[in-house]
Amino acid sequence: MPDTIPKPKTGLSEESFNKFLPEDLQRISKIHFTPIRIARIATEWLTEDGKKNVLDIGAGIGKFCITGALNSDSFFCGIEYRPSLVKVANDLIETFEIQNAIVYNQNITDIDFTDFDAFYLYNPFYENIVYKKRMNNEVPLADSFYRNYLDYTVQQLENCKKGSRIVTFHGDNLEVPGSFEIKKISKNGLLKLWIKM
Repeated sequence: MPDTIPKPKTGLSEESFNKFLPEDLQRISKIHFTPIRIARIATEWLTEDGKKNVLDIGAGIGKFCITGALNSDSFFCGIEYRPSLVKVANDLIETFEIQNAIVYNQNITDIDFTDFDAFYLYNPFYENIVYKKRMNNEVPLADSFYRNYLDYTVQQLENCKKGSRIVTFHGDNLEVPGSFEIKKISKNGLLKLWIKM
């Protein structure tokens, strides 16, 4: 993997993307939302063997979905628990005139993963167990939710077809069942591609 990643073909950069965000989200963007260069690599890894239906679990403001949609022909569906972030995400999707992305305000336990063949996870449930990392008080968070979401995600991914792909960024990767194997890993080890065998 190259040491420096080129800017997206669309010309979208961190600075240009952040200009579209409200000030409170600009301040936390670096901590809570996927960097564009990482989103580009993740998109490339998830879609390198063809067009996909990609599920972004814990989509936030839709940054990964937007970057992926602008840099591939795949369809990107984000699931986000906070209504305020879903509104921002879909407003941005409309602003950028993107046809192949959408973010829904739903709980992950309401989603059937068999509709998808690629998945992106950036520590989606972590806030429930690390209180100082909480974004805001818009939704209830609890240790018990973490276990429930984790178990549901593992079970759903276990039911996915062979060849399904996951890219994880950060975290301990407990969401990934044993039927998936690591096929690529970034130099710093934070970004991984998993494929179901």
